[in-house]
Amino acid sequence: MGYIFDIDDETVWSPSLLVGQLYVNLAEAIARTLELPTGLEAVAEDMYDIDPAVFSEFTSALVVSYFSTRHVVAQEMLRGVLLTSLVILQRGGVEIAPDGEEQTSFWSSLPEFAQRMPT
Repeated sequence: MGYIFDIDDETVWSPSLLVGQLYVNLAEAIARTLELPTGLEAVAEDMYDIDPAVFSEFTSALVVSYFSTRHVVAQEMLRGVLLTSLVILQRGGVEIAPDGEEQTSFWSSLPEFAQRMPT
């Protein structure tokens, strides 16, 4: 049993139940902290439709939060959700371009990370 995340009726990620629950709960907690919606809409207990425009805004705010803090613990807490969100957006045809060398280096890990995210 697993989760399904769709953008425009296309499955962009299908993790195990535990991983899907962790992602949704972490993303929602971060969104509350940032006072932003995630763009994740529950269709069923284990299925989410993603509004690409809202999700892109959420992910962009994650990028800003991650790269504006130098607090190592905060960065590590945001890292997994940020990587996952960037891959989901890419699979949905939405790109957030890296800004600068530090972000470009971070983005370079996306292909390997994406290989670990089943569809």
